[in-house]
Formats: sequence, C-alpha cells, structure tokens
Amino acid sequence: MAHRRLRSGLERPLPTIVIVDDQSTGRRLLAELMRQLDSDVRVVDFGDAEQALAWAGGEVADLVLTDYKMPRLDGIGFTRQLRGLPGYREVPVVMVTVVEDKSICYEALEAGATDFLTKPLDHYECLARCRNLLTLRRQQRIIADRAAWLEQQVRLATQQILERERETLLRLARAGEHRDEDTGNHVLRVAQFSRLIAEGLGLPDSECEVIECAAPMHDIGKIGISDTILLKSGRHTPEEREVMKHHSVIGYEILKDSPSQYLQSGAVVALNHHERYDGGGYPRGLAGTAIPQVARIVAVADVYDALTCVRPYKQAWPSERAFDLITSERAAHFDPDCVDIFLGDRERVLDIQARLADSFPDVAPAPEAADG
Repeated sequence: MAHRRLRSGLERPLPTIVIVDDQSTGRRLLAELMRQLDSDVRVVDFGDAEQALAWAGGEVADLVLTDYKMPRLDGIGFTRQLRGLPGYREVPVVMVTVVEDKSICYEALEAGATDFLTKPLDHYECLARCRNLLTLRRQQRIIADRAAWLEQQVRLATQQILERERETLLRLARAGEHRDEDTGNHVLRVAQFSRLIAEGLGLPDSECEVIECAAPMHDIGKIGISDTILLKSGRHTPEEREVMKHHSVIGYEILKDSPSQYLQSGAVVALNHHERYDGGGYPRGLAGTAIPQVARIVAVADVYDALTCVRPYKQAWPSERAFDLITSERAAHFDPDCVDIFLGDRERVLDIQARLADSFPDVAPAPEAADG
C-alpha cells in the first residue's frame, strides 16, 4: 500500500476509496471524480460486490461508493455484509441509485448506508459530499488514534504503579526478615515457590501474581517482637514461644484494611501461614480448607525454604531431606494438593534455589531448628 510521509516523520496510509459497480463506465466516471478530491488518494474499484467484500476482508477503506443495482448481490446486501467486517462499522458508505425510491433509501439506511447519490451524478454535489465524508473519516481516525494512545499511556502508567507497589512491598518484606536474621533471598524464593504451587493448582495468572507478591510478607509481624526474644540465641522458653507466635497476629494487624489487593492477601498469609492442615497450628487452630488457600500454599514454600537455607544457627538441609520431610507432613502439616504439586515439580524448585541461592558460609547447627 502506498504511503505519504507526514511532517511528524510518521508513515500513514493514503486515504483509500473503494468503488463497487458492475458497469465499467460508472466505475471509471466515479474514479475520475474521486481523484479530483486529492492528489494523494488511492482508488480501488470492483465490478463484482463479492470480490469487493473479499478485498475488504483484508483491508479497511476510508470511503465506499456502491451502486444499488448489481447482479447476484445488490448494493444493500453488499452494505449489510460490509458492515459486518472488522473495521467497517464507522466507514462512510455512499449508495448510488438511479431512482429516488423512499423504500429503497430506508432499506439502505437500515443496512448501514451513510449517504446517497442519484444518477446521473451532479459532479459538484458528488465531490462536495465525498469530501465531507472523507474529512469526517479523517477526524474519526484522529480521535481513534488519540484514544488508543491515551489507553496505551494509561496502561503503561498503571503498570509502572503496580511495579513500584510490588517493589515497595518486597523491600518491606525483606526489611522485616533482616530484623530477625540475615535471610538473604528467602522471601524471593518463597514468592517463587508459592507461584509455582499456585500455577500448579490452575489458579488464574492474576491470582498467581497476587500470591507471589503476598508471600514475602508472611513474617512481617516479627518487627513487632522485642529484640530480647527475637534475637535470642538458643531455645525459647514456653512463654517466649507464645510471644513469638504472636507475630502472625501482628503481621495481620499491620497489613489488614489496605485497599491494595497485595496487602490484603499479605494480611491473610501473615495470619494463617503457621496453621496446620490437621488443625494443630496457630493462631486459631484452623484445619483443612478452613485455612485460606493462599496460606496453605505459602506454608509449604516457607517451611521448605527454611529447611534448605543456611542460618547463623544451622546448616542447610539437603534438598532431598527437605523433600522427604514435606512428604511426611502431607495431610498433617500441609495441604496434600499443595504438597503433590510442589514435589511433582522438583526440577523447577531446584532451579529457583540455584538462581536465588544465598552466599552465607556453612555454620555449625544449633540446638534449635528453624521454624520458618
């Protein structure tokens, strides 16, 4: 298709006018008139309405002039089918008739005709009407282009806002983790492990994204635990363990009531990720599917990563040993479906571990095991 270069330097297609008339004399006359509208105009003519429709299936014209009386498919039938093609809802269509029959005009209007011309053509009237219709079409395109540009800008701005929100939440989660201990990429791995499980459960991509962003906030409540208890070396007393357990409620209180869907989901994770599938967890002793699904997902991801991570007080467990523990806790600590998906994609689990590996040196194990 021919193009002309605009001052902006952008390429835009020439206005295209389609003429449909089974009479060659009529087509030639209309084509000569249309070329008088503008030197930069493309005229395409067809002697058969069905051929014109086939062409229109691949290209969109700016103005269509069609004769009414044609064999096989008349102008009204042609117009009706043309309006059903992609891009032709707003294209001006001019019906050329030899008689001023009101019933024909009404039927043509119902089929989608924009204007009418009566044979023999008044050249001045034809040029004036077609020029006005092309101007209308040009304005429609400008408006459509502007609307598309604005939509793209809104989409880009929205994406940037979401990316900044996700980045802020991730940094918040990492800040909470670092107060407890140097956990490296723990929150990143938990996020990706959680997404792996969510995808395996067949959740929509949008929900998988929310879960991935919410998972790192599981332990944010630890910022509300005193250093005396949080940073204590060695085992906690029963009383201290009860205080530590309160971090799930603190995290929920910090995150709840936010308009952000990520923080809303994060609040659910913070409150419920230490619940057990058999009902033996905390803080509420929920069991089975009474535990929110997002928390059941994060529980598997968090415990596995805690086991396989190096900490100042413990060495990392080998992956197979951690897989074995997850297997043994199926339907006890963990949701069976989440376990089956996690264990069924071990190659991806190990790949996430390798890509987001920490660089801590090994240390001697401490008496107290990691609690996630």
